[in-house]
Amino acid sequence: MRRLILLAVLLLAFVGMPVFAADRLEEQVSEIEALAVTAHWRESNARIEALASQADALSTGQRQRIEYVRLRNLALAGQLTEAMEGLAALLEQEMPAALRIRIYGTATSVAANIEDWSRAFTWLNEGLSYLPEAPEQSHTLLGTASYLHTLVGETEKARDMALRAVQAVEARDDPRGLCVALSEMALAEDHAGNFRAAEAWRRRQIEACTHAGDPVFTAVGRYGVAKMAAKQGRHDEAWGWARQALAEFEAAGYAAGAWSTRLVLAESLIVSNRDLDHARALLLDTLRYYREHESNLAIAETEHLLARLAERRGDPATALAHLKQAMSASAAAEADARARRLTYLQVEFDTRMKEQQIALLEAERELAALQVTATQRRQWLLILGIAGLLITALLLSGLLRRSFRERRRYRWQSERDSLTRLYNYQQVRKLGEAAFARARAGGRPFSAIVADIDLFKQVNDSHGHAAGDEALRSLGAWIGEVVGERGIAGRSGGDEFTILLDADAAEAGTLLQRLRDRIEPITVFGQTFGFNISAGVCQDDGGTATLEQLIHDADQALYRAKRDGRGRVVCANDAAAAASAPAASLVVVGSGIEFGRHVNERCLSEIREAQVVFCLTDPFALAMIQNFRPDAINLGAYYADGKDRRQTYREIDAAIMAQLRDGKRVCAVFYGHPGVFADVPHAVVRKARAEGIPARMEPGISAEACLYADLGIDPGRRGVQSMEATHFLHYDRVPDTCGLVLLWQVALSGDLSCSRFHAEREGLQALVDKLLRWYPADHEVILYEAARLPIETARLERLALRDVPDARYEEYTTLVILPLGELRGDPAAQGPGTAPADDPPG
Repeated sequence: MRRLILLAVLLLAFVGMPVFAADRLEEQVSEIEALAVTAHWRESNARIEALASQADALSTGQRQRIEYVRLRNLALAGQLTEAMEGLAALLEQEMPAALRIRIYGTATSVAANIEDWSRAFTWLNEGLSYLPEAPEQSHTLLGTASYLHTLVGETEKARDMALRAVQAVEARDDPRGLCVALSEMALAEDHAGNFRAAEAWRRRQIEACTHAGDPVFTAVGRYGVAKMAAKQGRHDEAWGWARQALAEFEAAGYAAGAWSTRLVLAESLIVSNRDLDHARALLLDTLRYYREHESNLAIAETEHLLARLAERRGDPATALAHLKQAMSASAAAEADARARRLTYLQVEFDTRMKEQQIALLEAERELAALQVTATQRRQWLLILGIAGLLITALLLSGLLRRSFRERRRYRWQSERDSLTRLYNYQQVRKLGEAAFARARAGGRPFSAIVADIDLFKQVNDSHGHAAGDEALRSLGAWIGEVVGERGIAGRSGGDEFTILLDADAAEAGTLLQRLRDRIEPITVFGQTFGFNISAGVCQDDGGTATLEQLIHDADQALYRAKRDGRGRVVCANDAAAAASAPAASLVVVGSGIEFGRHVNERCLSEIREAQVVFCLTDPFALAMIQNFRPDAINLGAYYADGKDRRQTYREIDAAIMAQLRDGKRVCAVFYGHPGVFADVPHAVVRKARAEGIPARMEPGISAEACLYADLGIDPGRRGVQSMEATHFLHYDRVPDTCGLVLLWQVALSGDLSCSRFHAEREGLQALVDKLLRWYPADHEVILYEAARLPIETARLERLALRDVPDARYEEYTTLVILPLGELRGDPAAQGPGTAPADDPPG
């Protein structure tokens, strides 16, 4: 009996052992998955290595789950390519739908991170097809789908998918899933430009991810709050959030998040103007990382911050260099975005084609079944065979027609403006070039029309943007009706339209009259309003070099129509228009100190209407001018280190006079006030007038006007004596010590060679030695530099006169000498009712 009991016990032990071992293995696999989900990926890797010795005891499903965790950890560690190839191999195996959806989600994200967009979108579409089999995993793939659609500009679709993911995971009470879904929702709102909403989602994400125990996504949430705070101008708050995020990213070993956070930290330091050296170190390290990873968009953002830092430090040359690098990286990023968008559209198209192919294969299978049946029922063979062929032909015809329609729709969308349904800017130029060449070769007249809606901004302001859109839509329809097949019509941008015709200016004018007669009031949301258009027409006279020049001349005619009162058509070829525009003229305008704030509408009009524009301004003003006048000529190219500036001035004179003698209307833009401390503007105006060419100078805002505002000085209180520093130093000039004395270009004191661009201590000391004749050594002076951008602040550095030689200088630094002593009354002028000596009238 005891032997039987012992045998039973041994049998039970041997039977129970594998069950216990299998349960323990499942616990270990689940623990590894849990560690990976909570972003403790290093510890999960250690558990995987420890479990390697028991690999033979694992089931196929357990091995697949562990391999998935290992590959996910590889991706988190930055080995994206190896991780992607491993995930691709894993997807070739048979597995449950829930696990397959998780793998598809990770594989899609990894492919997107290394910009293998074709594979990313293909995997995403494949994964979405499995959602009905495992709805409990839908939030995983919907979040990834939201992220990818954000990258290709489908922001509304991205927000919809992210919201669906949040709703799905909230219904299941899944803390970890809610953490990830909230992150994707915040990202979608961020890319849609809804910064407040994005910040609110990020704060929910921090709470959910902290509850779920996921340090990486918690850090992502803090980074998101920091980024949104910076977007809304709260940079001190952004700094605090970003520091927390950086510490958590570094602790978790998540490199990509740490580098993104460093950008927010650097931006906060630059905006708050503190610890700029640390900001520069952060940006240079970050730029090196992103260049190694060829992340163009991040490179552009980093270069922009470096440009702002250089501007903050008063280094415009470095700032301009960084801006050029930023523009180059932005162009590359835009090219990447276009490629990504094209890949998305291609995958969408390929997916639809595969669905059509499946439908075709099913039809062929049905046909084969009919043929098998026909062998058994010969009486029906002919009828069923013909019917099958007809069905196949109809299916093929339908599929081909559908494919043709899809291709035609995609092409139409790429060539048309979505609002007006006319051609877009690029297509008008493309078709216009060919039509212009044909007309020129055939000796036929060819005309360009540029038209826009008068006071369009008032339509938007008074009736809303929906009314503005309806006005554009209606005008586009009327233009399409009037032009028809006789020309090329498109929307150039905003409320401006371009029409190209194989016709002369008279026929173009007739067409415009028909268009104006066709315009009628429109009603939007119960409000009825009308509008007029202005137009410029230019006919090719055989001397027009390019289509672009012809359109430009028509655009200039449109400007004349606006200037002459709107609601009219002006022809660039009219003799009257030619007579009203002199063959040659010169206007000199000032850009002010801050171009965007100081330049007036008249100066902008002169810049737009001139045939030739010369610029001698700061880099930011030059970039803004070249944005709407790409042909603007930079006169700064004439300057060089060691070169006599007087020679530079005469070369600039010669360049401007050459265009005037060639019969061109010239606008010369100079920094600040064009007539203050400026040699070239006065000289070229005199030369032009001496040759009988109309020339005038528009007043501008000078640095002196900015100085009074920044220092809070009323020049009427004590009077002002304003001189160039070298002029004061080398001539017998006596300062009025009771009034304000301004010495300009103090950094160049004593430079008679006119070849220096930097300060020299000897010249500054000579200036101070002369001033010590009238002022004590400890007399307070101010070094002043006007702000050139709204984000800058003026330099107002107060110091003693004796310390002037050792200060820091820019070429444009001004020395402000404050009044010394009190005003004394003139005894000869004293009498009844005379104001006190220390309180002058006014």
